[in-house]
Amino acid sequence: MTAVSGVGGAPSPIESWPEAVKRRVPVAVCKSQDGATCDADDTDPFTRWIIFVDDADPAAASADDGNGEVDGTEAVLRQRAIDDSITVTVNASGRRMVYLPTGFPNNALANTVSQFVLCDDRGNVVSVGGVSAARAVTVSTTGRPTATRDITTIAGLGGCPP
Repeated sequence: MTAVSGVGGAPSPIESWPEAVKRRVPVAVCKSQDGATCDADDTDPFTRWIIFVDDADPAAASADDGNGEVDGTEAVLRQRAIDDSITVTVNASGRRMVYLPTGFPNNALANTVSQFVLCDDRGNVVSVGGVSAARAVTVSTTGRPTATRDITTIAGLGGCPP
């Protein structure tokens, strides 16, 4: 399985916070089916992530700024498919994460991803070094990610699909 930071060759959701700070605008990551827009269906699988500037015009305030949806001329910075061998599960109804210009996530936004588990065909079983073959990432309310390969923790976050 590839490293959590790559999610099967895809940009990691965590990569959006430095972009938000650097650009001084909200930057979001969301699941996408087409690589250009966010997927609004909670039941669709995570097959692709996109990272985008969530502010069409930094010179003007708008209600659409930081809403976690690609609006108008908001630029998609990165998009890649997640390898077919990787299954991504997230907290209930999670499908996006928005980082504010401060680098903190917008935790008040509905459907925010705060944890995700990455599994390959081995699932949540003991692997090399006595740790899980799966990976889990939790994102704190301050935006700090914590990755783990602990079997019990991964199982507590929902584990891997059968």
